[in-house]
Amino acid sequence: MSAPVSAPATVVFDLDGVITARDTFATLVTRRLRRAPWRLALALPALPLMAATSGRPAWRAPVARYLVRVALLRSDPGTAREEARRLALEFAATPDWLCPAGLDAARRHLAAGDRVVVLTATEQTLARTLLDEVGLRDAELIASGLASAPGGARMRPHTYGARKLEALRTAGVPRPWAVMYTDSWADSPVLAEVDQVVLVAPAPRLLERARRTWPGRVRAIG
Repeated sequence: MSAPVSAPATVVFDLDGVITARDTFATLVTRRLRRAPWRLALALPALPLMAATSGRPAWRAPVARYLVRVALLRSDPGTAREEARRLALEFAATPDWLCPAGLDAARRHLAAGDRVVVLTATEQTLARTLLDEVGLRDAELIASGLASAPGGARMRPHTYGARKLEALRTAGVPRPWAVMYTDSWADSPVLAEVDQVVLVAPAPRLLERARRTWPGRVRAIG
């Protein structure tokens, strides 16, 4: 009698700081703010709050949404998606903007037959284009979307923090989730439910906090 065939493992990857070395959508937001002084003026009061809330995802999320909203003022979703697509091509063509440790890990899991799900707060067109360009075409994607709103495009949904866990469940990705690769405490709602946590090039404080929270389940790479 042949041995039963085990189901492929489900492996979850964050995108920014894991497959890329810099924040993808933040790059888009920053460029749009710098191109329009009036947008930058509206954004300036929120910038100190981004730094002050770095370790508190629930507080940081509304600040991030405000900055994105300001950056997308007077922009329709189609125009924003095209700009995101072009930025993704730039990311894929710029080796310094990619993270070899996370990228290689994703490729290994795909080669091993695992189900790879990239779960990210960045915009869907940007993420999908980037993944396709760096050889991760077979990775599934759960990402933020863009929708029309008064005054300009808006991120809907914005898959950040606890909303990542909701999005994973809504997408019908069943547990068990074997591993999540991330570099951010904002992913802690998902990390609490995976079998193993892999932190990519983590800051010492993040690594210590994760090991204290999930003893025996955390390792670091990169």
